Amino acid sequence: MDSSPVDLASYAKIMTKTRRDRRFFFATVLIYIPAIVITHYFSPTNRAMGTVFCIWVVILIGTTFRVALSRCPRCGNYFHLHGVTLLILRKCLHCQLHINTDTVS
Repeated sequence: MDSSPVDLASYAKIMTKTRRDRRFFFATVLIYIPAIVITHYFSPTNRAMGTVFCIWVVILIGTTFRVALSRCPRCGNYFHLHGVTLLILRKCLHCQLHINTDTVS
């Protein structure tokens, strides 16, 4: 660790963005079943179900990239990505910074 001063406002901003991206990712994952059920209720055709599925996959890919490419403000590495492994855990995979930490220790 270097002893250079850290701008706490930008540090908190980065952590807030990372938490927001994670919430959006998990919401995208959880919305799939209700979206398919509602689509099946109103239009039980394969075309409607396939369209909803394709839209969901595109949104999921986008949110996954946003989460995977978020950087840790402490070490500068990817927060949830280690090599080619994406692990959406509550700590940075490199420096173990917790997702709810907004102050530099």
